[in-house]
Amino acid sequence: MANHSFTHEKRLIPRHHLTEYLTVYNGYTDRAMGFIGNISTQGLMLISELPIMTGAEYQLLIKLPNNAGVIDFIAVCLWCKADVDQRYFDSGFEIIHTHRGIEDIVESLKHYFSFKD
Repeated sequence: MANHSFTHEKRLIPRHHLTEYLTVYNGYTDRAMGFIGNISTQGLMLISELPIMTGAEYQLLIKLPNNAGVIDFIAVCLWCKADVDQRYFDSGFEIIHTHRGIEDIVESLKHYFSFKD
């Protein structure tokens, strides 16, 4: 029997994992940056084809399906690493400002997508 070592990460805020990917756009250029991997009231994980510069502040947009609106917010990239699938990168963002409450962002997304814990 193989001996496997697993790292257990504990979060104060539970994250909701999207069963479908939702595109995140650069708020200045309107170009797609990647897809949401998971989201909480404090931040999100972005899955992208290119690495994201850490320490930088980004104006981001999430366009809800069926023309249901746009959620815009400012976030800082705290970390970036290669995904398990080496074609992609995972980046962790802290949401620092939004025109709507952070809780509203997560609640809005719950209404459009199925989440699982």
